[in-house]
Amino acid sequence: MNRSAKFLLQIFTVIVIPLWASGQASIRLSQPSREVSNVSTARQFIAGRTCAGCKITINNDTAYVYSTGTFAVKQELTPGKSTFVVTAESPNGQTYTKTLVYYYAPPPAPRVTTAFRIDFIEISPRGNLQLMPGDTLHIKMKGYPGGQASWFNNTPLKEMPASQTNGIAGYYSGSYIIQPRDSMLNGKLQVILRGQGGETAILGSTYRYSVMRNEVPLTGRTIDNMTYLTSSPDGDRLGPNKIGYLDRDVLLHITGKQGDYYKVRLSSKQTAFIPEPLVDTEIPQEALPVSIVDDAKVWGDDKADYVSVALSDKLPYTSTQVVTPGKIIVDVHGAYMEQGVNALLQGTREITGIAFQQPAHDIFRMVISLKHAPWGYQVYYENNRITVKVKRVPEKLSLANLVIGIDPGHGGGNPGAVGLTGVYEKQLTLTLSLLLKAALEREGAKVIISRTTERFVPNEDRLSLFRRANPDLLLSIHLNSSGNPVDAYGTATYYKHPFCEPLNAAIHQRLLETGLRDFGNNSDFNFILNNPTEFPDALIETLFLSNPGDEEKILNPAFQQQLISKIVLGLKDYLKNLGM
Repeated sequence: MNRSAKFLLQIFTVIVIPLWASGQASIRLSQPSREVSNVSTARQFIAGRTCAGCKITINNDTAYVYSTGTFAVKQELTPGKSTFVVTAESPNGQTYTKTLVYYYAPPPAPRVTTAFRIDFIEISPRGNLQLMPGDTLHIKMKGYPGGQASWFNNTPLKEMPASQTNGIAGYYSGSYIIQPRDSMLNGKLQVILRGQGGETAILGSTYRYSVMRNEVPLTGRTIDNMTYLTSSPDGDRLGPNKIGYLDRDVLLHITGKQGDYYKVRLSSKQTAFIPEPLVDTEIPQEALPVSIVDDAKVWGDDKADYVSVALSDKLPYTSTQVVTPGKIIVDVHGAYMEQGVNALLQGTREITGIAFQQPAHDIFRMVISLKHAPWGYQVYYENNRITVKVKRVPEKLSLANLVIGIDPGHGGGNPGAVGLTGVYEKQLTLTLSLLLKAALEREGAKVIISRTTERFVPNEDRLSLFRRANPDLLLSIHLNSSGNPVDAYGTATYYKHPFCEPLNAAIHQRLLETGLRDFGNNSDFNFILNNPTEFPDALIETLFLSNPGDEEKILNPAFQQQLISKIVLGLKDYLKNLGM
């Protein structure tokens, strides 16, 4: 047995050990986490694992037990106390029982405030803010109805009609545009409610506010080429939505701060946010440069095609793509086009045309037409020349000619999801990724993989690895998870950029041939390895580890091999369609 096979056997052994259980009657629950629960939603789940060959009943109703010993049942509670007796019975008749008690109290419906007070205020944007004249604050308040409410600079708030607030009176709303004369010295805002009988209620804001005053615009520069812009400082578990990466030393016009994010002005009609640590503001502060585009070049060499435009400074940029017909669109913010700018194509093989446009007075746009759908591109600066390096589709579209990146999700202290059997996502992603690596290498592909052992690798290090290595394709292997172990199951793929849709669609279509439920080919996903534009990428959430039926499948070595075979076929389909 070779070393690779021995290692795969060791990994698989780690995975299958949790499935072995004695015939003694037992119950290990994943949901609920305690035997007495206070809950505010009617839908609850009883899910866990029992012994091999055991039967499970819940209040004398038989629950389906999978071959792995797992089970999951959905219950709809009524308000008050609900009791469930869960009984496991072994093949020899031995029983084990757990009693679960739920106290379900639905959230109280909103009610009219009967005492003279302010219940709460909500100000947006949220967070501690540094503002500029022209910025707008919005407020919503709930309090005693029929009063006179005001806030910053005695600006009145209007009580909203009950028809707009689900029949509940006492909601007030308003907005305020910051004026040059306003002074907020990192202070809290106060809302005042006055009653018809002379009563007064005051409530201060949670966050603090100040106004930025700069004789010249406040600027900063990006610290490295891992710097990124976001559309908002707020986000979900994956963080704020990223709108693109920037090169090192890109000049940014800072117009405010929200929490730990600077607000930056890209152009007159677009703002973005950037984490404070990614910007160096200890630079000479001077007037923003005027950048007029009058020098452009388009050429090809033995590696790639290029578009290059001279600017007066390193300005921020954003990009997107079109699959059919293939296009890459790059917007440079703060640049102005000289009339008659054009460039001849010199030795290009993938670029078939270039159009320079001015969609707004301070946005310069490059529309790069391609022979195929985009295969990947990189935007960077050489001195003050912004350059778009366009990857060429390989002449021979076969796996044997490709370098493919594989990222086994999670690892080490980041276990990912956990199944009802106790198996961790990090174990399965590694097993599947090593199987995929072996399958691709048998096809002649070269594989770059972010980990081959059970260890922790930060996501930023994974991203840096693949951006440096610049593979032809990148596949991230994960298993999905949900708090609903009954209704959430199936296979899914996720991508962010439009040019990655065909790759994800091809893989997803093949994965459905395994019989897994269709959980979608999902766009605009904010996973960190979906963000690069250098190569097409796919996040493959093979199935739901939280669902006992899906978990049963993925713990079957034959099904693992079937999944890998379908991913490889999906890659071949993608290459075939690209060459048509």
